[in-house]
Amino acid sequence: MRRDNPVQDVIRTMTEKPRTRYITDSELRRIKVGGIYGDDGKRTRSGLMLAALVDMAYLTGRDIGMLLALRWSRDPDDAAAPYVGDDGIFFRRSKVASTTGAAVMIGWTPRLLDVVERLRRLRAERMLKKRASQRVVTEYVFTLQDGLQFTYSGASTAWKRAVKRAGVPGVMFRDLRAKALTDKERLDGMQAARDMGQHSTDSQTADYVRLRSGRSTKATR
Repeated sequence: MRRDNPVQDVIRTMTEKPRTRYITDSELRRIKVGGIYGDDGKRTRSGLMLAALVDMAYLTGRDIGMLLALRWSRDPDDAAAPYVGDDGIFFRRSKVASTTGAAVMIGWTPRLLDVVERLRRLRAERMLKKRASQRVVTEYVFTLQDGLQFTYSGASTAWKRAVKRAGVPGVMFRDLRAKALTDKERLDGMQAARDMGQHSTDSQTADYVRLRSGRSTKATR
């Protein structure tokens, strides 16, 4: 069997241009408000859940797929599944070749605890509104009104609508991870950002760190 690609020297693969967009704190607040309130000024069905998802993405530096898989407790059948624990929130990026594969526990901070408490309240309120026969009990943290897991397409649609209402151009959900690692590097240094990103090299983390403003330095002499 032939294992090489006969056209690899003929057809050049398209490379994606590195992103440089940094979401400011003000833009982040506007996006959350844009998700919570619709064009009619009324609260949207998924707004509060989306706001919590956005906050969680920023505070943990995780991508949307891993956050949507987050559970309220450890999955005994899947050691790599992310979950909310006593000491923080557990994540493992075992299937990504460019990472160390090691687990990371994002320790509690007041803001991260606040997000989790908001999610717990949403879960409890939704359970109260449903009759026993209509309740869908799931271990997933991010859910829809009916209790089912928040899907990627649903979260993506809600995000795009929020961004449009907020009037914030040129942003993608994955830019939240870049904002998280950028702010982490500024506050605690590259090693802390690297640990959060679960990267094996500084250069991998550097791909996410945005230059929010021009850096200053002294002349050569």
